[in-house]
Amino acid sequence: MASALENVAWESCLIDPRPDRALEGYARRKIGMPHPSIRYFTAVPWLARALVDLRAEYGLLMHLDQGVADILNLIVSRENSCRFCYAATRMMLRAQGMSETRIARLEQNLGTPDGPGPRAAAVIAFGRAQSRTGPAGAREAREALRHAGCGEDELKEIAFAVAMADFFNRLHSIPAISARAMERMPDFLPMRLLGPLLNHVMVRRRQRGQAAAPARPPLYPYARLVEAYAGSPIAPTLAATIEGLWASPLLSRRCKLLMLAVVARGLGCAACADEIAAALEREGMSQAVLAQVLTHLDAAELDATERLLVRFTRETIWFEPATLQRRARALREQLAVPQLVEAIGVASLANGLCRMGAMVLEH
Repeated sequence: MASALENVAWESCLIDPRPDRALEGYARRKIGMPHPSIRYFTAVPWLARALVDLRAEYGLLMHLDQGVADILNLIVSRENSCRFCYAATRMMLRAQGMSETRIARLEQNLGTPDGPGPRAAAVIAFGRAQSRTGPAGAREAREALRHAGCGEDELKEIAFAVAMADFFNRLHSIPAISARAMERMPDFLPMRLLGPLLNHVMVRRRQRGQAAAPARPPLYPYARLVEAYAGSPIAPTLAATIEGLWASPLLSRRCKLLMLAVVARGLGCAACADEIAAALEREGMSQAVLAQVLTHLDAAELDATERLLVRFTRETIWFEPATLQRRARALREQLAVPQLVEAIGVASLANGLCRMGAMVLEH
């Protein structure tokens, strides 16, 4: 049976895989098998680690059912037309014993008596809505989840799961990581025979989260978002990723802040925008210059790299994969490969963090 996204236009991959024994070993130890895409991101170590660390199934969820999280990832990936993530999630569900027919029926019947149940359906409806509308519908989405019986801690985990799906979708869509092998793999006889073994490995590695001790107060933008998850294993994991982002020298701190600011403005998240604006002011950028950048995606004060990336970042908020992939390919002629990979990572993570912040911070 063909994947629902197999006919989505998808360019050839614009970055080459770079083997890195240390990072590939790190991923293998955590997930129990080779990671299918980590080699494409090893030029930026913090991003390669985030690809593994921010997976909800590896000890980050204490309240949200992992089975619901899996379906949520499938639905968000379909909404974002990410062929790679959608195919990877379907392959995982197949390995768990779910048939193609059941997967198709599940996607068609969400929210109906044949679907996953009213509570899970409300969670999945939220994931679909957030991918379509973003923070504009955050308040209404929170109320719908509360009405369905979700407590505050579960609500935060739902927001995290959706945000990380949005992050991973862009991270694989923008550079056009090939999905063809993943799409075909469930139909290969060896895969059908090895499915139970694969599922056994995944089940062994998956674990529920445990309460985490409070971390030191972070000093970087999105510190309030990390603090909102205090006591959850999400907090230190998210903090480590964001610290890695700021410590990386490939793109300047100001350039990264501008990319985050563009996403916050484009999605209309005031809670995120204020924190980022304050950080840019500490970097020496006046509110007037920032306003010009956000309005016109340009200002005389920007350097060449910043000018390229604020425009590119704006296109990552709502996109068609092939169009955005061609836009990213044009950047390859003007940036070093590690800079390009980090730019993809920063823009992708900014989209996830902003969507999560709108759900968690505006209480």
